Amino acid sequence: NVKVYKYSPVAKFFGKFLPKTENEIDCDNDILDKKELIECVNRARNDWINANKEFEYAQNDEIIDYYTYKIKACQVRYEYFLKLAKSKGITLNKEYL
Repeated sequence: NVKVYKYSPVAKFFGKFLPKTENEIDCDNDILDKKELIECVNRARNDWINANKEFEYAQNDEIIDYYTYKIKACQVRYEYFLKLAKSKGITLNKEYL
């Protein structure tokens, strides 16, 4: 059972090929939409923090390279969701992150 979030890059890519329902057209102002986007921001931030922690325990060069790329990917994902949230007028308090 896989849950794909509406704002994930995978959902955005495949969403271009699927017809939109009435709910998807009118959902920009929906409160659930904002909650889902905040969840995506928090999840991306936590993934970025975890990738940095995992990097500290890397033992060999291949694993160090892997975590270097993973950290950068998580950082870009976090910045993407943060920018998307700001463009929708969502502000996040640091205490909720």
